[in-house]
Amino acid sequence: EYFTKDASKVIVAMGSVCGTIKEVVDQMRKKGKKVGLLKIITFRPFPCVQVYQALKNVSQVAVLDKALSLGAMSPLAVEIKATFCGKKRAPKVISSFVAGLGGRDITSDSIREIFRKLTQKENHQEFIDLKPELLREEYAG
Repeated sequence: EYFTKDASKVIVAMGSVCGTIKEVVDQMRKKGKKVGLLKIITFRPFPCVQVYQALKNVSQVAVLDKALSLGAMSPLAVEIKATFCGKKRAPKVISSFVAGLGGRDITSDSIREIFRKLTQKENHQEFIDLKPELLREEYAG
């Protein structure tokens, strides 16, 4: 947990990207933003109790994953949502963001974009740093 106790927005992530997120959290905290990071260090068994305790009072949660499941939310987002299923206290918004596909770097700007896009409206899954126009050009016909 990194600045999650009083945060209104928290990014949940795994792995080396957490270092970048911590830097952005520090920068945003200096500007008065109540943001934080929850780093997941083990996926199985999933730490449901610890995740619940860390996020139950947070209003907006962004789940950042470097993997995707076609037809579903990213694997980490599915677990985070399942943790709060049927609970009385839960974040109002749990949104899924996918970044770093194909070995792309996840930059500080990418993290700031996630915090910016984390609003009162939940998204199912949003890709960060992909250029959809390139896909349209390549596969349009």
